Amino acid sequence: MACTCKNIIPQSQECYDQMITIKVPKTLDTRMNAPGAERKEYVSVDPCLAAEIIELWRLGIVTTGCCCGHNLGGRYLPFIGVREDFIPKMKELGYEVQYNDCRPNDEDSFVPKSV
Repeated sequence: MACTCKNIIPQSQECYDQMITIKVPKTLDTRMNAPGAERKEYVSVDPCLAAEIIELWRLGIVTTGCCCGHNLGGRYLPFIGVREDFIPKMKELGYEVQYNDCRPNDEDSFVPKSV
């Protein structure tokens, strides 16, 4: 699906309004680093990343968040975050690590292929 969220500031109300809700597979544990938290049945994502996220889940990869970057001229980089133990699988699938200035030594964010 083409990205329709051009020039939208991430985490703004306009950003949340354009997201779509997708059902999380029962086999996927969305609690990440909060094992005592309630398991999420649905998550919201940018529509242009939904198919890619669903495919990664089908492959058993646990995602931790994503953003398409909102076409703001490189101000916000698109990414798909994964749980640390899935970094090797993402690299095996040909994903490139998305460098993050705030966390320069981490490799758990990847450049989406669909954006």
